Amino acid sequence: MTSKKKYNIKLIKNIFTGLFVLLLLFWLFQIDWNNVASKTNSGAFFGVLSAVLFIISMQIKNKEPKNDN
Repeated sequence: MTSKKKYNIKLIKNIFTGLFVLLLLFWLFQIDWNNVASKTNSGAFFGVLSAVLFIISMQIKNKEPKNDN
């Protein structure tokens, strides 16, 4: 018996990854590249870091429990 659950989870992960890529692009445009070391850029750098970490976490495969039936 095949389950659609795997397909739906993969689709949902891909949708969230796309949203986080858009968020990453937004925060990249918020950085003042002329004064990168400025304290006002700290929020933008945090936004970039969090988006990158979310994208990485969405790409990691989860371990699936083995059914010994």
